[in-house]
Amino acid sequence: MSVLKTSLRQIRQDLQEPGQRALLLLAMIPLFPEYISFFIVVLAGAFAWQELKQTNRPLQIGVIGKLLLAFIGYMFITILYSRKPPNSIATVAMWAFFFLMYLILYNLLTDTDRFDSFMLYITGVAGIVGFVACCQYRLGFFIKGVPNQMWAWLDELVYQVLPLNPGYSRYVLRACSTFSNPNILSEYLTAVAPFVVYFNFYERRPELRLFCRICLFLTFSGVLFSFSRGGYLAILALALALVLFNVRHKFATVTLYIVCILLLLPEEVMERFLTILPGISVGGAILGSTNETGGNLLTEEAMNTTAEILNNSGADLAINERFRIWLQALKMFVENPIFGQGAGTEITHQIMAENNINALHAHNIALQLLVEGGIIALFIMLLIGGKVAKNGLELMRNGYSYSFWIGFAVLGFVSSFCIQGLVDYPLLTPKLIANFMMIMAITERSVFLYTAKGIPVRKKIRHHFKNYRQKNKQTNN
Repeated sequence: MSVLKTSLRQIRQDLQEPGQRALLLLAMIPLFPEYISFFIVVLAGAFAWQELKQTNRPLQIGVIGKLLLAFIGYMFITILYSRKPPNSIATVAMWAFFFLMYLILYNLLTDTDRFDSFMLYITGVAGIVGFVACCQYRLGFFIKGVPNQMWAWLDELVYQVLPLNPGYSRYVLRACSTFSNPNILSEYLTAVAPFVVYFNFYERRPELRLFCRICLFLTFSGVLFSFSRGGYLAILALALALVLFNVRHKFATVTLYIVCILLLLPEEVMERFLTILPGISVGGAILGSTNETGGNLLTEEAMNTTAEILNNSGADLAINERFRIWLQALKMFVENPIFGQGAGTEITHQIMAENNINALHAHNIALQLLVEGGIIALFIMLLIGGKVAKNGLELMRNGYSYSFWIGFAVLGFVSSFCIQGLVDYPLLTPKLIANFMMIMAITERSVFLYTAKGIPVRKKIRHHFKNYRQKNKQTNN
């Protein structure tokens, strides 16, 4: 207990620094409503600016940051031909605003101690979000109904003043925690789960071990009770990777965790997971039927065939609807394949509604990017993803160490993001974009902190000559 008190005292002491306050604020964004996140970023930016002035450090930006700026700049151009310019302007402005979050983290994560502190904040927040999800799920049984979103009461007050409609839907026994939608909850938790796993097994402070284990359990539980099948697949992939990479070192510990989780799974979770297979069969039936007739997936005849197969199948309705959405998104992409229809999901929503499909977006990140910004937008995002994956691989090359497991977390995020992106759009809301910017900064700074491969050649040379001069000066003295 005394060791834990010492650790908490150290955390309180760290929070006296403006930079640490900024890091804590940014990590806490998922706990609050979407509109509060803007104010949090502004406040964190003020603390970050205060520290940069105190230390006389210039504002820096990495390669991923430049690619993000290229993406934002290009999406700004799409406003010129967008069907809904106001919505496109709002979308691009949101991306530009949360780029500030990347800048703050890139310039504040200056050493490994700060990096670990930020991992602690992320772990704690993920645990809180998961805990709220567990409470909501169990509350649904006690009240014999559907629990409200945590911030629904505040949203109703705010949206009476603002000309916005939150568009809440009721989800039977599906927890959404501090988010407005269970799928968004799953997308957040699966994105940060690899970093929570890293912090659990390779945290340098043993006194925090129990706290970290509880947060890990709550993070995974939050995904389970969101009943998001994309989240289930992402967590399953992460669990299999953990077993594979811990065969020689912590195989027994990791396997015990996974087996315990499987034994404690509610029956409803397994039933939800098993609905994936019928949906895959439906997709195969659609493609097979179209190929047999030599038809085109984008014709009216093919769309009618798709609808008939979906109506006659026994698969889950939500999975069935995905195929209709994807086919319509392909038609939208073909209309303007190079430049897209313009930034913003409102355009996608409008065109879907015109075709009697109730969907806010394409439910696939590649299709949504193609619809909004065409091949150019998808290409820039692929460059960002390639750079992130390269950073993860560079970190893993350093052997079984802190660097290796941070690299594992980075690649785990890439895997989770891609799996979720197959069936949803994990860049839909302000908090999801903020989380994306946060992880982009983490992946880039970790290369500089844990391996010299991330340092430019000119800086390596400068560092070498600086050390050489210091050694000569010590020798002469």
